[in-house]
Amino acid sequence: MLNSSKSRQIIYALFALAGVTLTSYFNIQYMLEQGGFSLSHFIHQAYINNASSSLTNDVLVIWGAFIVWSFVEARRLSMARWWVYILLTATVAVAFAVPVFLLMRERRLAEINID
Repeated sequence: MLNSSKSRQIIYALFALAGVTLTSYFNIQYMLEQGGFSLSHFIHQAYINNASSSLTNDVLVIWGAFIVWSFVEARRLSMARWWVYILLTATVAVAFAVPVFLLMRERRLAEINID
């Protein structure tokens, strides 16, 4: 199933949908509980215990690696508007932006006939 570009595109789209749905739900719950959004409070909550600190640092390391890799990969494949994916990581979620980048990368690979 993963041998075709179209199959990979569908899988990446499903991951993007899951990423935006799951993170948005909890972000909305957070804002409803807090009466809005405070970046400093959000960061404090992200480091409230060892488990959340581990997950937060895990995501931050992945985020950093993604920025470097996606920049290089976007240039290599001549993908336009690379910065949009980085903006999405900060404004929507890493769990959304990475699969969207992978989806667009897969489309670009198909466009230039690289499998």
